[in-house]
Amino acid sequence: MPDTRFKPLPWTRLQRGVPCYLPRTAPRPAVDIHSPALAVMTDFHRQPPVTVTRDTSLEDANRIMALSHAHYLLVADEQRHLLGIVTEAGTRGHRPLAAAHRLGVKPAELVVGDVMVSKHDDAEVMHLRDVGAARVGNVLAALRELGSPFCLVVDHDDEDHHVLCGVFSLAQIDRQLGLTSATEEIAQTFSQVVSSLGH
Repeated sequence: MPDTRFKPLPWTRLQRGVPCYLPRTAPRPAVDIHSPALAVMTDFHRQPPVTVTRDTSLEDANRIMALSHAHYLLVADEQRHLLGIVTEAGTRGHRPLAAAHRLGVKPAELVVGDVMVSKHDDAEVMHLRDVGAARVGNVLAALRELGSPFCLVVDHDDEDHHVLCGVFSLAQIDRQLGLTSATEEIAQTFSQVVSSLGH
């Protein structure tokens, strides 16, 4: 039975011949290396990360990355526990071939769990308490030191468990700084490290 305490909002139909546009994406605020680090962090509370299970096929993982314009996917279980990270480098090229040879299976039979970076292995993170007082320049320096194009950010809950709250992406920072061409050299250096992900 409908709730009679509320009056329905007025509504109408779109008028023929009157254009109706899709909304424009709000641009991120302009930043420089002295801006707060949080200005360039992708906040998972506002933009949830794309996740897959460890049983997801590599073909599906690549399709998901392409559709979501992501260069990595987080791997989680049914309880939303982080298991690891899978990157484009881990799902394409010779990495899957090496994993298939090691496991004695066909490349088409590989799943994300076979090539992901385990959270306990090479998954570096930054802590939100450090990020809060940092600047964009500090983040770039950390990414250079890590030799990685991205780094996850974690916070802590009441039981002191790690809770993912965001990510820093070199590509995103480049776009906000307007330095896409200036960081090509850095990206090439990072590519050597990224290509090792998925071992």
